[in-house]
Amino acid sequence: MNTPSDAVMANSTEAVPQPTLRGEPHPDECEILLIRHGRSADVVPGSPESADPPLHVLGEEQATRLAARLAAKRIDAVYSSHLARAMQTAAPIAAARGLDVGGFNDLEEVRLGDWSNGEFRRRAAARDPEWVAWSLTGRWDGIPGAEGDDAFRARVAAVVESLAEQHRGQCIAVVCHGGVIGAYLAHVFGIHRSAWLTVENTSISQLRLSPVGPVVVTANDCHHLYDPVLS
Repeated sequence: MNTPSDAVMANSTEAVPQPTLRGEPHPDECEILLIRHGRSADVVPGSPESADPPLHVLGEEQATRLAARLAAKRIDAVYSSHLARAMQTAAPIAAARGLDVGGFNDLEEVRLGDWSNGEFRRRAAARDPEWVAWSLTGRWDGIPGAEGDDAFRARVAAVVESLAEQHRGQCIAVVCHGGVIGAYLAHVFGIHRSAWLTVENTSISQLRLSPVGPVVVTANDCHHLYDPVLS
């Protein structure tokens, strides 16, 4: 049965604008900026620093440009992986707002098992046949001793969604890693491949999480560095 309002709309001659597909904001939603760290320092595989490299000088510049871009953005809390490159990227965002950075071990990059401590980098740089074959799968399961996709997604989603629950009605920055961002968005979309998304250093992937479900606003936004469409 048509309601009176339906009848009015059906007979109206007034032009109506195209609606936005953004949807109405939910009063309990949390806006999350998932940010990849800046470029990390080059390392010698197997060396002590290979387990937790700091930012490269280029990464420091990227972090500065990211913080400048976000200067006018309201951010209520800043969180980070506990690893140095993520904490260093998060620091200027938090400092500009007088905030501390909350660190989480479970926001760290995928745990790579036999390819940890720079071995993944070495194989990638050499285009090792095992690495090439693995890369085509888009899944972390194929790396010997690695934690695998399901465990990786579960630990990342647990942290992100717990933070969203704590910050309803607010905006938070979560500085982490490319694999983390790809895995979480794969979790949101139900995508089989975890390594499916280009994630540039210091790029921003913006989501709104609420009780009615997630909304992805943007992914891999790195316009403070360059325009990825034109590059």
